[in-house]
Amino acid sequence: MADNNKIETEEQKRPDNIADLLRKAMMEKDYNEVIRLCREVPEELLQINSIYDDTVLHMAAHTKQNDLVLDLLNMIPEDHNHELSNIKNTDGNTILHEVAASDAMKDAAEELLKRNANLLTASNELGEKPIFCAARHGQTQMFEFLAKEMKLEDLSPEESKPHLQRKDGTTVLHISMANECFGLALFIAQNYPYLIEQKDQSSMTVLQYLACNPTAFRKGKTQMRRGFIELLNKSKFEVQKGLTKLFSSLYQSFFEEVLLIEGKKNARDTVLQELVRLLVEKDISWEVNITSQAMSLGVSDKKPEIEECSSKLSQKKGQNSQESSINNDKKSDESALFLATMSNIQEIVKEILNFRPQALKHTNKEGMNILHVAIVYRHIYIFNMVIEHELLSRRLLSASDDEGNSVLHMVSQKRKSQASEKMQSPALQLRDELLLFERVKSASKNLITNPLNKDNKTAEELFGAANERLHHDAKEWLMRTTENCTILSVFIATVAFAAVYTVPGGPNQDTGIPILYSKPFFPVFILADVISLTLALSSVGIFLSILTSAFPLEDFKIYLFKKLIQGIICLVLSVSMMAVAFGAAIVLITTDSPQNVVWSVAAFLPVPIFFLSYSPLRSAVLGPCLEWFKIFILDFLVVVVVVVILLCYALVSIILLVFKAIGWTVRGAIWRIWIWIWGIFFKSESDNESSQQGEAPLRHSDV
Repeated sequence: MADNNKIETEEQKRPDNIADLLRKAMMEKDYNEVIRLCREVPEELLQINSIYDDTVLHMAAHTKQNDLVLDLLNMIPEDHNHELSNIKNTDGNTILHEVAASDAMKDAAEELLKRNANLLTASNELGEKPIFCAARHGQTQMFEFLAKEMKLEDLSPEESKPHLQRKDGTTVLHISMANECFGLALFIAQNYPYLIEQKDQSSMTVLQYLACNPTAFRKGKTQMRRGFIELLNKSKFEVQKGLTKLFSSLYQSFFEEVLLIEGKKNARDTVLQELVRLLVEKDISWEVNITSQAMSLGVSDKKPEIEECSSKLSQKKGQNSQESSINNDKKSDESALFLATMSNIQEIVKEILNFRPQALKHTNKEGMNILHVAIVYRHIYIFNMVIEHELLSRRLLSASDDEGNSVLHMVSQKRKSQASEKMQSPALQLRDELLLFERVKSASKNLITNPLNKDNKTAEELFGAANERLHHDAKEWLMRTTENCTILSVFIATVAFAAVYTVPGGPNQDTGIPILYSKPFFPVFILADVISLTLALSSVGIFLSILTSAFPLEDFKIYLFKKLIQGIICLVLSVSMMAVAFGAAIVLITTDSPQNVVWSVAAFLPVPIFFLSYSPLRSAVLGPCLEWFKIFILDFLVVVVVVVILLCYALVSIILLVFKAIGWTVRGAIWRIWIWIWGIFFKSESDNESSQQGEAPLRHSDV
């Protein structure tokens, strides 16, 4: 009796031990051990083997092991195939749900459907069928295979929609777009166009979702300028892997981030552009928004008193007003055109303007058109894109919102739908605001019908009041920056001044002349030091002129920044000349030796390192210098052309005067030159003939 109880206890413990061994083998990726254990205990294939109610087949499918899944399926008896559609984990996923997550599992999916076709229509807890899982993971081949097995092309839109969406209304097109699987999204939009107009639980179409995803259009286009030292800090590598990874990482970082690669259209951009075009053609969300807006305007006209009372109540109750504003700012209330404008997605805006220009008449719930929104969100490229269409932009530029604000009033307002990509100094922000105000003012000249809004304020008054704090911060930043640069310039001037009295090699005690005066690099040292001192003192004067300025608002547009850039250029060039003087001093004090070339190269290394280490300094110097160089080259070429023309004219005039002095005309001079050439030619021919005739009798006599 005791022996029988012992045997029963061991049999009860055996499955648990097998389950532990299977989990361990799967975690260690020992698939041969998994197959061996499953052959010993075939019933373990369909038993729960994890805390998420996964079976061995679930785990094998999750690890994307196609051959392992096929081997395990071959171990299942045919009379157990009907159980495959009923075995689900805690998420409600069948084995086909897990298999559908990878194109590499296509053979396993085909084998599963041969054993149990009901797996095609099995849903998980979210109402997702296996084809939905394939779309969520962006598996185009698996999606096409499952769609073919389900024969969706033969079904009507009403019959196929339940298979292509889950309980909350999200379709396969929504989920593929959310996961940025644009190749699959394009395939779905082309084959199932009725899904383009479908809305999910948030009442958003696919185009509206795409218009809220600016990062999808910026991948591969983000261009960053980094310095050489920053690249060294960013390039992380392990020492034990040798220098190969160091050089490869530096090479990759340099050519990917320092060099700006433009104009390269990859396959992803092409697919995305085609997808945008297709969605714009089929999307009608802007029409629905216009209709709903008209209905809301009709209701508001009937009940103005109720809205006025409700607005007063909302102003008294801060919390309620916040909640109402949050509820009113639903993205589904905005059209795809406005969402793309807010997100600065120029590709969508351009396609809508080309295909549906009538969408420009749409305004949001605040009465703002696309130009108002572009200005509020500071997307100037979209603003310029719209005003290029003169016929369409005239009405937009003259329109006002519900508060009576024109496009010029909108410059005083600023909203951010997301965090700024780069942090600018207050002075640069104020400069951008001033340039934007000037740009909008020039574009809307003679088109604004009412210069005052409902608060009886002009655009200039609103702009000054809105940027008062920014003006103060910009002044403080500019003074602080200028003071620091002035201290650095004075320090450089002091060092350059002291270097003259401590020349390399020292002076001759008898004559006072530097000992190394006759060296070739001594003039280089003196010139570099003098230029460094001159530029440093010039930068000090420029910075002092900024510090003593009154900092008016208009000066932040051009004048103050022009002065600051000039001072920074002088400062950077002064430091560079100091580095050149340092290199010349190193070369001077080194003796003539085979290592002299090495010392010469090493001595001037600070100059390129200084320029490559910090990109803002490099751009501050090279940017204006390149512009000045271009202007100089153009002016030089013009001068050269003018000089050449004058020289040619003078030469021709001199030749004509010479001909006239000797009594020749132009025609006579040409005729005389022609006779002279003709005479030389025929004279040589006649001489040849006479010589041949003289030689002929001699030959006859010889014979």
